Amino acid sequence: MPYLWVWYDNKELGIPNTNNGIESVFTSMKTHLRLHNGMNIEHKKTFIRSFLKMSLPPELEG
Repeated sequence: MPYLWVWYDNKELGIPNTNNGIESVFTSMKTHLRLHNGMNIEHKKTFIRSFLKMSLPPELEG
């Protein structure tokens, strides 16, 4: 509960007050995984790591 209102208490950080951004990333990832449903578990793990890395905003890459 202490982190529920972090976005409100720290508006200068530009934290969004919804989870719409992350939901769109997950929806896109699930769609791509569904299109390639023949992948084995190791290939899926590699795909997910790469997909999430590509989805990071430039300021969080490191």
